[in-house]
Amino acid sequence: MVAAGDEVNAAPLPVRRAGSGEPLVLVHGFLGGSAQWAAELQAWGPHFDVIAPDLAGYGDACDRSAPGTIAAHARAVLATLDTLGIDRFRLLGHSMGGMVVQEMLHQAPARVSRLVLYATAALGSIPGRFETMQRSRERLVEEGIEQVARRISATWLLDPEASPAYPALSALALRSRIDAARAGLDAMEHWDGRDRLASIGVPTLVVWGESDRTYGWPLIEALWRTIPKASLAVLPACAHALHLERPALFHTLVHEFLRPPSDARG
Repeated sequence: MVAAGDEVNAAPLPVRRAGSGEPLVLVHGFLGGSAQWAAELQAWGPHFDVIAPDLAGYGDACDRSAPGTIAAHARAVLATLDTLGIDRFRLLGHSMGGMVVQEMLHQAPARVSRLVLYATAALGSIPGRFETMQRSRERLVEEGIEQVARRISATWLLDPEASPAYPALSALALRSRIDAARAGLDAMEHWDGRDRLASIGVPTLVVWGESDRTYGWPLIEALWRTIPKASLAVLPACAHALHLERPALFHTLVHEFLRPPSDARG
């Protein structure tokens, strides 16, 4: 049975795609979009068929209603991959997208060969977040989506005023509608994947920036210590959007973990 707010639009999600080889799917998070992966499509395209969807309500899918559950987002991504003829793939999820990819693995475990959980958690009601989900909902009403999008996206960077990534990051967040922001907060707050961590059977890389204000160390440690085949990479001098703050290091670490066997050194 599909719950209210949990419906999946029958149309495939828009995607950005680059490269060839084994598929690698990149799933963005709250107030994000496929545009945030421009450097990753370029860096990893020579090695993979990189596919970056826009979740409903965000980015190039900002005209669509956002579902009210993480599970519905996962079904929409899987359905989009079906339309592209993609069966088995490597999978990376950032922030809320990390919750979506955990759900994708739960719904279709045989389709995922390797998993990257990037600046995320197994609990959507995030302890220690820079503000509670309820406070974020209240501020949407008090301040409007524009001010909230600018403020929240600023927390994703160690020094947003000095970061050349901030203008594009905030512009992407501003594409989200207020109803999508509310739906995303609700979807995260009501999602809990902790009881599934021990059953994740694929090799998994947990990536985190040491100054992340959204996901604290206890949440990251729980992923690393509970997932049976988990490795951990903690990047210094960066926050939540470390792929924008330390791109070269991020690309190298993730590619070393994900690389096809033909790329392996002898």
